[in-house]
Amino acid sequence: MKVNTRVRAAGLTAALVGGLVGGLVPAAPARAQTAAKPAAPAAGGRTLTINGGKGGGPLLTREELRACFAKEASIQTQLDTQEAQRTALSKEKDAITAERESLRTERAPIDALHLKVADLNARMKAYGDKVQSWNQRVADFNASPPRGDKAEQARAALDKEREDLQAERKVLEADKAQLSADSQGTIAAFNAKAAALDAKVADWNQRNNTLNESAKSLETERTAWVTSCGDRRYRENDEIAIKKGQ
Repeated sequence: MKVNTRVRAAGLTAALVGGLVGGLVPAAPARAQTAAKPAAPAAGGRTLTINGGKGGGPLLTREELRACFAKEASIQTQLDTQEAQRTALSKEKDAITAERESLRTERAPIDALHLKVADLNARMKAYGDKVQSWNQRVADFNASPPRGDKAEQARAALDKEREDLQAERKVLEADKAQLSADSQGTIAAFNAKAAALDAKVADWNQRNNTLNESAKSLETERTAWVTSCGDRRYRENDEIAIKKGQ
């Protein structure tokens, strides 16, 4: 009699490393469909092996065979569950990657704001240099004022420059207020999306790591089953009886 649906090795899913810089999720190994092959006849009827091997070790008792079949079914169920989880994680990883790429395109306004901030800082520094120069010239004028018409001309020039500086200061303050308002809204929205994406990546990695650890543990369990059950002889009559519920 053929014994199909042998348990297969579990695969591992690649992690999202360093902000989604991970490999593709490897496909799960194909399910083996190895039919049992007859082993050497023994007393009590024909004997088989679950994996079609040579059948080393003592002949399995009916209860041992029952336990082997139950363990095989349990391992296969767990493998199927892990494969479904791996497929879901792979789809989720694709969605996270797409979201990350979309967020990158939203950095353009942020970069534009950075340029505006740099320009405003340069203008404010230049304004500060002008004010410092004006203050020094006012101090020099007060310490040693010129006489006659030159005094009035110098005073008028300083007054005119003061008015220009005051006007420039108002423009700078207005630009600074507008840039601050634009930055708060744009940067806050971007940071909120980035934080949400980081949380998704962290959660995905945690679940992926858990699945990988589970896969390793199940592979150890599967290997032990192959050793204790997969290549052991059993009586065909015992298998028939087990399937009848005996």
